Amino acid sequence: MRLRLLLILAAFILAACGQSEPPAKGEAGPPGPAGPPGPAGPPGASSGTNGPTINVIARACEQTACGASCAENEQILNAYALNPGGVISFIDQRNVTFRPKERPTVLVLACIGK
Repeated sequence: MRLRLLLILAAFILAACGQSEPPAKGEAGPPGPAGPPGPAGPPGASSGTNGPTINVIARACEQTACGASCAENEQILNAYALNPGGVISFIDQRNVTFRPKERPTVLVLACIGK
């Protein structure tokens, strides 16, 4: 029994021999020269009249329920209330209604072209 314990202890001691901590890193050298310029990227998406535009509509709401609509060729991107608190209901892709908890407030509707 003691011999077995002595052999296990010797195995652990021998396994730990030869292991040391890695050497500490030295100071960093000066930066190298700049590399060659990379290739040109692909052309960007067109903007202005060719790309979709975002139309923002802000409606004052002083009633118990208010509504806002996007134009015929637009759809809703987002709707939120300034001075929040209330329920925004999306009727369809173009129309929302808003029932504020407190009045006055402002209903903001962001529309994007289809």
